[in-house]
Amino acid sequence: MKSICYTCLLVLIFTGSAEARSFASTLPSEREAGILNAKMPTEIAKLQASEKIDASNGMALEEALEIGDTSFQRVESQRVAQLDKGTKRHDSERLPAGDKKQAEENKACTDCPELISIPGYKFAIGKFAVTFEEWDACVADGGCGGYQPPDNGWGRGNRPVINVNWNDAQTYIQWLSDKSGKAYRLPSAEEWEIAARAGTTTEYYWGDDVGRNHANCDGCGSEWDNRRTAPVGSFKPNAFGLYDMMGNVWQWTDTCWQGNCAKRLFFGGSWNHRPQDMRATTRNWFDTTKRMRYLGFRLAMTTP
Repeated sequence: MKSICYTCLLVLIFTGSAEARSFASTLPSEREAGILNAKMPTEIAKLQASEKIDASNGMALEEALEIGDTSFQRVESQRVAQLDKGTKRHDSERLPAGDKKQAEENKACTDCPELISIPGYKFAIGKFAVTFEEWDACVADGGCGGYQPPDNGWGRGNRPVINVNWNDAQTYIQWLSDKSGKAYRLPSAEEWEIAARAGTTTEYYWGDDVGRNHANCDGCGSEWDNRRTAPVGSFKPNAFGLYDMMGNVWQWTDTCWQGNCAKRLFFGGSWNHRPQDMRATTRNWFDTTKRMRYLGFRLAMTTP
């Protein structure tokens, strides 16, 4: 009887681990999940039109994600009280005085996230994902519907805001646009991929090998791996000067899933998903009402 119980326990542990690592990083034919695998930015629209994946597969994927998220919650509840060791400061805090002034000039307002213009394209995108500090400024000013997303006990400040759905992101964008007089928005899927690649053709913007300590994921070699989000700017930026385009949190885009705008694409991988999920070609979708603790966003803007 003892040997039978021990075997059952091993099966349960293995199953939980497998669920925790499951995510749509493989092709639809392999996982039957609502995911696209584009090869280059210019092919995205073509792929969206040509893919024949049943939209109902997305619901199966959402259920799988929620199962995995629950298994993570049991492990992390024991770690929430731990403090980050050697936490990096926000990039702007490390800048010399003159560069700090320049960074502030690149913002449309005091509370506005800094955007970087992408060379050769008519759009700019957030240097960092939107942070809790920036979101909380919106709430304090009477915006964002008063919604205060939970931080899972990991801290707010310059950590990327999480537990925000696509509709939540729109309330922040509306508040910031009204406040600054600028037309903020989410990036399109194509814009996100162009920005993430930063002119490279490798699996990741730092090369084909995930290496160590280039990002925050389940297997990236960082101190936050598979534990929680890292403060924004904790890793080296890509060639465009953009931070955390891969790993840390998945990022909403403005692109509809196969013409269904009740579902939107998101990209980038996260702290609790595999390195394969960070690739620029890996993307998925959720209903616009979905809030997850590994999902945030960054801003974009059309430029002249």
